[in-house]
Amino acid sequence: MAPKSAVAVISELAASTDGAFRGMHAVRRGVSRDQLARLRAQGVIERVLPDTYTLKVVRPCEAQWLRAALLWAGDAAAAGRSAGRVYRLEGVFAPRPEIVLEQPHSPRHPAVVTFTTRDIASLMLRTHNDVRVTGPEATLVRLAALLSEEAFELACEDARRRRLTSVPALRAYLERFGRSGRTGVQACAHFSNSSIRITRLDPRSG
Repeated sequence: MAPKSAVAVISELAASTDGAFRGMHAVRRGVSRDQLARLRAQGVIERVLPDTYTLKVVRPCEAQWLRAALLWAGDAAAAGRSAGRVYRLEGVFAPRPEIVLEQPHSPRHPAVVTFTTRDIASLMLRTHNDVRVTGPEATLVRLAALLSEEAFELACEDARRRRLTSVPALRAYLERFGRSGRTGVQACAHFSNSSIRITRLDPRSG
């Protein structure tokens, strides 16, 4: 069987990541660095982060940028606004990829917003739509520190309405991980208390 072309190899690598791939992964599959350089010069691929590329034929979008950032960072997960986009929370947009890593491993790049944590358990990591992402409750706590009050409440109600989380689940999360002074905890606590009053008036609410 004839060896695959460099384009075929990188197309396979990028097929499930919105057109993003890492150079080192291509090299492991037999693509040389010279071939990557030629494809870049020919306008077939674009370098968007250190040793991280996208296929020019795939239209750039938030999802592609997030995939590229996660590939570049390695053991990372979508967080903050990017996590909100993964869950498709109403009114949440991510102009730059936002990711979280465990300290002390925290690569930095001006095109990527990087959070770090020593408490991985509090992230409640999972895979959603084939993307590694913080859990809904952890995502909402982070969004509470990033969004306006109105935008945050809109995102919370959307998550509750679509059963991504619930008021009891959010309260349980805050009781376990909502240490004093943690960014976003106060806003989440206020929302959960307000929502409890709402659900008592409307027993159909989740």
